[in-house]
Amino acid sequence: MLQKPSDQPSASEGESHRIKSGTFHLLVMASGLLGLITIAGCATAATVGEYPNQQKVIGKSKAELQVCAGKPVKEQTRNDVVLLQYYREAPVLEESQPVGKGSMSTNRHGCWATVVLTDDRVTDVRYRFAPPSMDASNDCEAIFDACAQ
Repeated sequence: MLQKPSDQPSASEGESHRIKSGTFHLLVMASGLLGLITIAGCATAATVGEYPNQQKVIGKSKAELQVCAGKPVKEQTRNDVVLLQYYREAPVLEESQPVGKGSMSTNRHGCWATVVLTDDRVTDVRYRFAPPSMDASNDCEAIFDACAQ
């Protein structure tokens, strides 16, 4: 059955439909990309800054540091530099949050503190959070609480 010329879409109407469809697809893709960027932004690493106890151990000798901070988990020597690694995990009670009459567990977290000694003196202290997305600076600061006295 033949259609009347008036029942068939004109070339300009078909072209207009393709343009609207293409615009719609671009909007959908842009929205999806924006959503991914937003989600990725939530998983960025926590900022490691300078903290009071971290700064108070600068200049201490290895012996003084071990008196107040204790024995490190690991010790490495590279050329004339000694690296002492300390680790502190959050207390168990900090790991759960009260919800109603029960509690809900959260992610385990802690902090690695790497102490750099040059000529038997602390020259730098670096904190690394575990997991990186959670600020666990309070755990690293607790390692050196006795050093700040």
